[in-house]
Amino acid sequence: MEFAQERLADALDEIKPLLQEHWQEIARNRDFIALSPDYAAYLHLDAAGLLRLYTARREGALAGYSIYFVRPHLHYANNIWAVSDIIYLAPAARRGTCGVRLQAFAEAQLTAEGVHVMHTTSKLEHPALARVMGYLGHKPIEVGHAKVLNRGP
Repeated sequence: MEFAQERLADALDEIKPLLQEHWQEIARNRDFIALSPDYAAYLHLDAAGLLRLYTARREGALAGYSIYFVRPHLHYANNIWAVSDIIYLAPAARRGTCGVRLQAFAEAQLTAEGVHVMHTTSKLEHPALARVMGYLGHKPIEVGHAKVLNRGP
């Protein structure tokens, strides 16, 4: 498995099928909340230097991604935070230490560019990422809560 930092604009067409698989696997309320990424906004953030895409590839084929938003924190403006957006490995790539190595690669890249805090969220219903992050020395710091208030279109 090879890991790299890539531009979203260069990898977006490859990401789309994996994103669909990702959504099918972990999204809640799929019956009324459709997957509908704002690709224009993602590409704008990528072009502005605010998005980091780390990829896992096997023989050139995309097997997974880890995406972070990177910028000074709105509450702590003197500190640069990397906040996770989405992290996914195709089931065939989940053997061995691929997830750990992808996240370790992301962490090393973020460290090298001077990021102060790497903040990664994971779903309680899918604890594999939490285990990966724990293995890398990250600590759980908060729990998020969600409630559907209105069904989408």
